[in-house]
Amino acid sequence: MFRDLLRRLRQRPAGGQRTTHTDSQLRESADIAITSARRTLARRMPLIPAHDWNEGRARVDVQDVLDTAREHFGLTDVDRARAAAVLRARYELRTGPLDLDTDAYDC
Repeated sequence: MFRDLLRRLRQRPAGGQRTTHTDSQLRESADIAITSARRTLARRMPLIPAHDWNEGRARVDVQDVLDTAREHFGLTDVDRARAAAVLRARYELRTGPLDLDTDAYDC
């Protein structure tokens, strides 16, 4: 009985650590997707006339985060709503509304 209790106590943090690790990987995936969108915009910026800069905004989508998470970290079963929440947080932290659009608020 005591061994079962110890085993359960040891298993509990592992699940929490796994969730924390996955969240960390999702945050990193969102950062990579945002950086990629900004680099794409920076390459296009000299080509966009100054009066059209508002129309020349870049976009980072939830699917970009999911694709990045799969490619970089092998995460294949991430909930779309969870990825959207992480993207919203990272988007706001990294001042996304200044130059990027997103669909993270639609999920």
